[in-house]
Amino acid sequence: MKRTWAKFRLDEYFLTKYFVAHTLGLCLLSWAIIQVYGFSIEINLSWQHLALIPFAALIGIQVPVLMHNCMHGNLKSPTANIICGELSGFFALMSLGILRINHTLHHAFSDTDRDPHDPSNKSFVVFFFVSQLTGVGIVQDKYFEYHGKDFKHQAIFKLNIALHYVGHLLRLFVWLLILGPNMFIALYLPAFVIYSLAFAHVNYITHHTDKTGNVEILNKNDNLYYKVVNFIGSGVYFHKNHHLAPRLINPMHLEQKRRA
Repeated sequence: MKRTWAKFRLDEYFLTKYFVAHTLGLCLLSWAIIQVYGFSIEINLSWQHLALIPFAALIGIQVPVLMHNCMHGNLKSPTANIICGELSGFFALMSLGILRINHTLHHAFSDTDRDPHDPSNKSFVVFFFVSQLTGVGIVQDKYFEYHGKDFKHQAIFKLNIALHYVGHLLRLFVWLLILGPNMFIALYLPAFVIYSLAFAHVNYITHHTDKTGNVEILNKNDNLYYKVVNFIGSGVYFHKNHHLAPRLINPMHLEQKRRA
């Protein structure tokens, strides 16, 4: 994450160049798929597609865990981190670069108004929807802090925001082209919803504010749900451990690592 943050801090056009490259690549990929395979929106769903729900759950938890580890550069090869990070980020409809910037702010300013995932004084429903939008404003404020808030840089960042959300739509369209409408609805959409809910819940439930206003980051493994998700999601609810050792692929193993 440090290299991405350094580029963001030093180059006022870093995000713009990054988003433009992704936008052009996604447009080219969409065009190529349509040229080779065509495009159909014919839907023929059946009850048999419900059998895909368990696979959607696995994808919705395991792929974002890989993405999260790639954000931190936890794979042994830097190249593997970039390739796997971009591919897994593609599932989440985002690029690795903006994910790393957003997540850097989360670790640096946890549970403050500069944290993109601050759950303080919010219900889960409010947090789920608001956190999808607040991150943009927080990254923008940091950009202005580094590069200035004059007309030029406000225009640049507005373009960045537009390209960011256009990238969401383009990635969604590419998934539709790759999977076809039936598998897109039966597999990708449930997986994406499961990912969105599960990882919002991780950030919400593991940051606990007590009656005095103090915030404690928690590990959660005290019921069947947490145990199952931790098992298939490499300890994703061991969030306190993750903040203590972000480079550990499975934070469940922190104590074992310390004893080794």
